[in-house]
Amino acid sequence: MKVEKLSLFQNLTEDEIKRSLLCSKAFVKTYGKDEYVFRQEDTPEHLYFVLEGEVELGQINALGKQNYVDFVREGQGFGEVDLFLEHESYAYFAAARKETEVLAVSRHFFYSTCEKNCAHHSRIIFNMMRLFAQEAEKNAKKIHLLTCGTLRQRIACYLTDLSAGREEMRLPMNREDLAAYLNTTRPSLSRELSWMQDRGILNITGRNHVHILDFALLQDELEGM
Repeated sequence: MKVEKLSLFQNLTEDEIKRSLLCSKAFVKTYGKDEYVFRQEDTPEHLYFVLEGEVELGQINALGKQNYVDFVREGQGFGEVDLFLEHESYAYFAAARKETEVLAVSRHFFYSTCEKNCAHHSRIIFNMMRLFAQEAEKNAKKIHLLTCGTLRQRIACYLTDLSAGREEMRLPMNREDLAAYLNTTRPSLSRELSWMQDRGILNITGRNHVHILDFALLQDELEGM
């Protein structure tokens, strides 16, 4: 993805984007697989956006166990919570899952206004507010998903939301990542998906292609939530 396509620069001209990147002292860096963008103990200094590749967000608890938090894909941002709440360190780490290109924008760009009072600076701040609202909506949906009751109900809730009424869809993550997202194990997820296939609710072909065969049966699994 090109920098110009990021939601952060929506409604800005090419020249305004170039000036914004210069003013913000932004830079693009490529990270190798498993390389840290930042560690949990690092001080927040930048807002990050994935231009190409994928970043895993995770936490290491007091016992040294690593827990999954989220995955950040092309076009998405990360690091904003600890940055704008002015935490002394990050609450999680960020590491590239494969070779990944990331745009980093200095925190100072968002905390000060341009000396020339440029209109594009204000539009970027507005775009940031929109991104925060979208992230809040995403988190609200995930909280709703994780409180859907049984694992079977969580799967039904997830697929219903993902399908948006379409019979066929492609899962945006593999089984292991989806299991972590649904707060379960991969074997448990596979058992439930197999049960749904045997029941005639859905059919899975390949690794990620899902065909909903009976929306009524899928909705039946949500009863009693």
